[in-house]
Amino acid sequence: MIFATPLIRHMYLCANTLCLIVGLIMVLLSALFMDSVQNLHLIYCILGLMAGLLTALTSLVGYRAIKPPKAALMWLYCALVTIIFVTQVYIVTHLEATSIITSTVEAVELLWEKELVEEGPMADIESRFHCCGLHNSSDYTSINLPLPASCFYAENDAWVHYNEGCLEKVKFAAGRASNALSYAGYTLAVAQLLALIFSLTLTLIYHRTGDYETL
Repeated sequence: MIFATPLIRHMYLCANTLCLIVGLIMVLLSALFMDSVQNLHLIYCILGLMAGLLTALTSLVGYRAIKPPKAALMWLYCALVTIIFVTQVYIVTHLEATSIITSTVEAVELLWEKELVEEGPMADIESRFHCCGLHNSSDYTSINLPLPASCFYAENDAWVHYNEGCLEKVKFAAGRASNALSYAGYTLAVAQLLALIFSLTLTLIYHRTGDYETL
């Protein structure tokens, strides 16, 4: 067991570092996708932001607990990682980021229905994603509606309208957000699990040998 301790300690530090890195990546991704279409997947970004930030902060506790080993901090670290891991597993299993695509499509279709009644609801999406109409610009002209100002952009001192529809463009953006948040979420859960396993193992070894400070 004495010879295994340095190896477990090394694996513990590696897992803790992985948690720190993935946690920060999760924070950056969540912040990047925070400004989403109508804030449809804002809840996923907020949860991802909190999970990533808490994981990164817990990793700092992990470094402090091991240099030199301190009983109270080691047990605290194990408890924190356990809570965060259970929460993260719940998030990735019950709040699937893939639903971002479905909810986004439904929201854009709803905005288009409102646009048919009164001009304006589609303006933000059309300006942001450089698109016009639901499927293409003919969605307006085919029902004798004028193209709104949000469909136009300046090119060579002339006003030109976008031809591509907003549904596919927004759906693509939602898919990109969904994939990024999903992969980061599952990776974060794996990193937390590894940190939990090695931290608990190392804590039990230190507890058995008494080779740490009790504070």
